[in-house]
Amino acid sequence: MLTLAPLARFVPRAALAGLLVVTAYRLVEWRRIANAFRASRYDGALILSTALCAIFVSVEFSVLIGVAVSLVLFMPRAAHIVSTELVVGADRVIRRAREGDPRCRLVTIYDVEGELFFGAAPELDQLLARIRANAGGARVAVLRLRRSRNPDLVCVERLEHFCRDMSRGGIPVVLSGLRPDLMRAIRGLGFDRWIPSNRIFPSAGTTSGSSTVAAVREAYRIAHEAGPGGCPHCTSLEIAGDELYYLV
Repeated sequence: MLTLAPLARFVPRAALAGLLVVTAYRLVEWRRIANAFRASRYDGALILSTALCAIFVSVEFSVLIGVAVSLVLFMPRAAHIVSTELVVGADRVIRRAREGDPRCRLVTIYDVEGELFFGAAPELDQLLARIRANAGGARVAVLRLRRSRNPDLVCVERLEHFCRDMSRGGIPVVLSGLRPDLMRAIRGLGFDRWIPSNRIFPSAGTTSGSSTVAAVREAYRIAHEAGPGGCPHCTSLEIAGDELYYLV
């Protein structure tokens, strides 16, 4: 390149163009692109937008635009939060509620799963409002948060407002399965100043479900202390006892 560079002007541009086309063609992994379109719309939209930007904008900016598009498309997926109602079955196992399962009149239990960051705040508000509506008439609500990750100030404040509103309505909230990052967040916001320590159950780490069992047992103890509730589900199972299990 250093000694023969002046001779490059004699190489036909058509030959150089052909060489570039062949090189570019070999750089494209066509099978992987096809797999991306078959795998999900997210991957297909990302590849298509990046390729179009490389053609119509510029190659150097197409990578940055592709990263920006990936963030925009990823946000709704990451902000999705799922709630699952749990019940204590006749076999004394805490599990996902199925159609036909008897509902307890004293304690309502929900498992919340998702990323607790600011982008998920609107969906978290809707979820908590639905739990609040379904908990009408109950004496205690249990929130299992073991699969809730990456909390930030916005979502932890939403959780605080929910717990305070429920307490003002006469339904104390028991929190179970709190991961270390969520525990740090609620301590930083002073949850322990107005929620008794026996209503907060950190994640037990290696023993999956043990904090859930302890929280449900405590919820039924609180409910029964308020007086007889006339719930046939609780009377038949004696849930406040020691024989209680969690189904993963």
